[in-house]
Amino acid sequence: MRAAVVTRYGSPDVVTVCDAPKPAPAAGEVLIRVHAATVNRSDCGELQPRVIGRLLFGLRRPRRTIFGMDVAGVVEAVGAGVMAFKPGDRVFGMCPFRTNGAHAEYVCIAETGPIGLMPAHTPFADAVVCEGAYYADSGLKKFRVGPGHRILIYGASGAIGSAAVQLAKAYGAHVTAVVATRHLELARSLGADRVVDYTAEDFSRIGERFDFVLEAVGKTSFWRYRRLLKPEGTFMATDMGPWGQYLPLLLWSAIAKNNRVVVPLPPRGGGHAFVAFLKARMEAGQFRGVIDRSYPLDAIAEAYRYVETGQKAAIVVIEVAADDQP
Repeated sequence: MRAAVVTRYGSPDVVTVCDAPKPAPAAGEVLIRVHAATVNRSDCGELQPRVIGRLLFGLRRPRRTIFGMDVAGVVEAVGAGVMAFKPGDRVFGMCPFRTNGAHAEYVCIAETGPIGLMPAHTPFADAVVCEGAYYADSGLKKFRVGPGHRILIYGASGAIGSAAVQLAKAYGAHVTAVVATRHLELARSLGADRVVDYTAEDFSRIGERFDFVLEAVGKTSFWRYRRLLKPEGTFMATDMGPWGQYLPLLLWSAIAKNNRVVVPLPPRGGGHAFVAFLKARMEAGQFRGVIDRSYPLDAIAEAYRYVETGQKAAIVVIEVAADDQP
């Protein structure tokens, strides 16, 4: 099979599209013919990890040689004991980060893993949306975001931010989205109640207080957000922030047990249920994929370079298979 193979850390130049062994499903696994995948911030972080990342991915070189978390495709074969899927099923979900991923023509995933049947009539490229939504929903669920709550989402045009806008609205919250000028209409189309252009005004001085502030890109100091929070409000971040500045605040919040600053981690083993939840939201018209750009598998290094610019909106799709008929 063709795959994007990574044998050492480095720039996108180390990603090589070549022939690789086709996996075979073990007992309890399904073999998926991949039609679409994504390149996202997680992939770029795995390609050039920091010290903490190397503890997860491998100290000297990547433990796995094929990256890619989001996946959509067709079940080609199933291993012994598989009951939930059969050959020909159209499926979507996420690949566990400890095994080879979706930047290849085939991937094996456990039947009980974070995969499920795709919503009917959905193109494969529109279904590689789980990772960003998974991180966004973990925070929204942990803090029971719902009717009457007001939430500000900074970076509302990214994969996590655009998902958070849609899911927060599905939960009934009032959403303020902070984006650059070129993404104003996108944020409105996703359902944001108020849209702020951070290039034209200081979003931290918009005259509102919020129950929750979600920093979805890790680019801005916490102290700019502090004045936006209500006295019992919570600041949620998707990473450690610029120069790791959120880390001491996280430790302080944990010691004080006040949940003032948190990085909401997805629940262990919750991926399978989440994919089913997201499918229901998609079928109800409460969630949709937003595609910035698409690249063929052979041009995946270019996709990495674009994502590394930090300018992408929502998802960057890798078209692994040419045929994409719902």
